Amino acid sequence: MAFKCRNTLRPYISDIEIFLPERTVSSFELENLINKKEKLLPEGSIERLFGVRERRYADADMQASDLGANAARSLVEKHGAETIDCMIFASASSDLFEPATANIAQAKLGLNCPAFDVKNACNSFVTALQIASSFIDANTYKKILIVSGEKTSTSIRFEPNDAEDLKKRLASLSFGDAGSAVMVEQSANGCGIYFQKFKTVGKHWELCTIKGGGTMFPADFEKSYFEGETAELANVFIKEGAGFVQSCFIEAGLTLSEIDYIFTHQVSSKSFDVLAAVSSFPRHKMIKVCDLYGNTASASIPISLYTAQKNGLLKHGDKIAIIGLAAGISISIQLMIWK
Repeated sequence: MAFKCRNTLRPYISDIEIFLPERTVSSFELENLINKKEKLLPEGSIERLFGVRERRYADADMQASDLGANAARSLVEKHGAETIDCMIFASASSDLFEPATANIAQAKLGLNCPAFDVKNACNSFVTALQIASSFIDANTYKKILIVSGEKTSTSIRFEPNDAEDLKKRLASLSFGDAGSAVMVEQSANGCGIYFQKFKTVGKHWELCTIKGGGTMFPADFEKSYFEGETAELANVFIKEGAGFVQSCFIEAGLTLSEIDYIFTHQVSSKSFDVLAAVSSFPRHKMIKVCDLYGNTASASIPISLYTAQKNGLLKHGDKIAIIGLAAGISISIQLMIWK
């Protein structure tokens, strides 16, 4: 069921910050790592395939909680730890199997509020945003901090066995590490989220996986690397997503021409362009960041929002659409009026 705010006291994103690790890895450098034992990738192929020029990799001792906490620290200082009612750690990545990474991030940030994890692959952030908006709409909490820390570089196999092994792990070469933090609270001026709808098609879960660490493969190190049928996954997104998004606009009583900016999860430049084409999204209204940061999983949408705000693109009253796409598969749309 779609969510529609009942009044003008809407949940809205009041603040946003990001954190990027210092180490920048170009696609050329990554090709050299992959080709160290055997030349499996032609020169320039990573950038041609994904449109990613560079990405950030976190140091070995930097955890997912550090990436998120580094992004959130300035928001905690700015707003005051005592004003934050709830913290959600929303990431595909996690520090440990147990406890929830939210506990670790909470301790690093010096917070005392309730905290918990939300894990929904690359849609972890948008799912947390839906939960946070529901909490605020129900007056359960007034100010919620959503923290994301993605260290997906640990799932890249930098020494593939052969060309076939590389093929099933190819999409991981677009991965980048990052952290983000978003403050969600209640507006009093009509700004904020006014429509949300999510769709899950679980029968396609095997198309994109990191299988290690769960009950299926609890101690199989080989399963800790990414595997994916990315071409087939893209086709599923096109088949399932285009009509879903268009129907949501109709349900919300909105046309594409009324949207000022569109923010989507970004796997690659190619997938970004395909999404624009099949959904009839105006390309100039879509904010692209994957060329500089790669696929940062659940942090990609917050990074896009932060970038647009920092560059002075987002203005008070702008109508924006957030489109979530994730392994599983899950698809989402959230419509909001910017603060």
